Amino acid sequence: MNSYGWKGTLADFLTLNQLQFIETLCQNIYTLSSDEVRNSTEDKMGSQLRAWQDCFKVLKETFKTIRSQAGYLIFEYSILRGSGRRPDVLLFLPGEVLVLEFKSYNAVNVSEYTQTSLYVRDLQNYHSSIQQFNLHVCGALVITASESEKLKYDEETQIFLASSLSLQKLLRGIIKRSNGKVVITDTEFILGEYKPLPSIIESARSILRDEDLPQIRAIKSSNFDHVITEVQNIIRFAKQNNSHHLVLVSGVPGAGKTFVGLKLAHETENAVYLSGNGPLVDVLQDSLQNDTFVQSLYGYKTDYLLHGRVPKEQVIIFDEAQRAWDAEKMNGTLSEPDVIVQIAKHNKPWSVVVGLIGEGQEIHLGEEGGLELWNTAIKDQHMQVHSKHVLEIYTNAAHYHQNANLHLNSSLRTHEAFEYFDFVNKLIDGDIEGAAKNIAQLKKRRYTLRITRDLIKAKDFVSGLYEDDLKTYGFVCASGNDRSKQVPVIPFSGRYERPKPVVAYFNYPDSKYYCKHLQYTATEFQAQGLELDMTIVLWDEDMYWKDGKWHCQHLKKGAYDPSQMKLNAYRVLLTRGRDGTVLYFPSNAKFDSSFFLLREIGILEL
Repeated sequence: MNSYGWKGTLADFLTLNQLQFIETLCQNIYTLSSDEVRNSTEDKMGSQLRAWQDCFKVLKETFKTIRSQAGYLIFEYSILRGSGRRPDVLLFLPGEVLVLEFKSYNAVNVSEYTQTSLYVRDLQNYHSSIQQFNLHVCGALVITASESEKLKYDEETQIFLASSLSLQKLLRGIIKRSNGKVVITDTEFILGEYKPLPSIIESARSILRDEDLPQIRAIKSSNFDHVITEVQNIIRFAKQNNSHHLVLVSGVPGAGKTFVGLKLAHETENAVYLSGNGPLVDVLQDSLQNDTFVQSLYGYKTDYLLHGRVPKEQVIIFDEAQRAWDAEKMNGTLSEPDVIVQIAKHNKPWSVVVGLIGEGQEIHLGEEGGLELWNTAIKDQHMQVHSKHVLEIYTNAAHYHQNANLHLNSSLRTHEAFEYFDFVNKLIDGDIEGAAKNIAQLKKRRYTLRITRDLIKAKDFVSGLYEDDLKTYGFVCASGNDRSKQVPVIPFSGRYERPKPVVAYFNYPDSKYYCKHLQYTATEFQAQGLELDMTIVLWDEDMYWKDGKWHCQHLKKGAYDPSQMKLNAYRVLLTRGRDGTVLYFPSNAKFDSSFFLLREIGILEL
């Protein structure tokens, strides 16, 4: 299959007849003739032919009105080969790329607006030719059967809605404002590279293949590479000077902490990446088909405590270090930081413990000790500490180095929507006015945020958005109060069950547990550290808005601050979606105040 169906100049297109056009598309996309496509038993292929015919007729008439205009066309460009994502038409005009999606019916739905908006976002941010020529990308839905002369603009998705007549108006406006700017050719565009922001699983695979992250704007504008270099310099210093160090790398959810840890583990001799997050370890090990690159913290510490085996690694990377278990949770006198520090120093001339720190994600019992556990663990251990935090937190450090370069300063998970995590934090913290101010900016960044009280609508929206697409979507919910769940939670694995249900949720499309089937939901424990492209958060009665603040119930027994742990659970759930988040509230009076609150601050209802 080619990466496009047809390409050429506007003048070339005007010389085509419909049969030539359809034959070329069929050959390039399906490697079949139009007759073979037409005779296919699949109704979808027949409807595809009709859609191309409608598109051809509309554009023929439209381009006659701008016959002398320099420009290029690409039909059915595969944004990411094999992904199923093909905008109908890319039109290249001076300084501009217009994404056109053609519809033969009048009732355009929100999924179609959103899908077109995501095409615009991805091409603007991740295509090298568009960035090289500094082109502006915009998008329009074209209703082929409409005779309206009105050109509409959807503020929420920043997408035009046009008829065959008003499309001419849109093109004239673009040509007028872009006079004198460069026109990129179809060949220049095709020769460019589309390098999207990878998911955590894709990133891990790239590391094992010794590939760098794509140098896209989001990464260039972050301090990602500087943080890795800073940690590598500390490791080099420790080795040269036979000294022991604790390095704490912090960042907001989605800032790339896990990627930093995986990259350091892969590129550093005698290093190991550890995580106490069982689902993350299982999913990554399965995705990579490798059980040594990412290791379970439980097995690592058990080998030491029960069997007296001292691991050889001198660089130990501990993911989610702020969630380390205290001694009570460990059923002994040592906390997890105590154990890791002991292993790091046991008969080793030098060592570096790299703790990756998330913010506000403590969700297990025993995790509330936070960074104080690390300060206790380094007492009398002669360890130097490096962190962005103030000295007072690490009073037991042999020497303290406050270092702002050890904090990842922007989120990578949500593409260009850097404000989303600020929005979530303000919402969870009860700063409703502040959260409302973030909403407008999120719309500009094309981050999708919707609320609904209709679960069918939520399902239809996400499935319509990613039809024939490799992108992922699924349910997430807070743990506890399982009787109230409208969707069953992914079950725990049987001892010999392979793949484990939580692994199947993320990695196995043929499994009944797979996220896109929308049959099961992942909890905060099963989703933490992982991500989907779009999530439906099943809001439960365990957190509700009343009298100007959040109230929590169905809390964990034995927690120091059980309400905070529930708030943290929702903080995790709300930050799993890369393209967007849909919040579902059941049609029950006890959910009214929470639903109305979010609607009032500007989140649109599906």
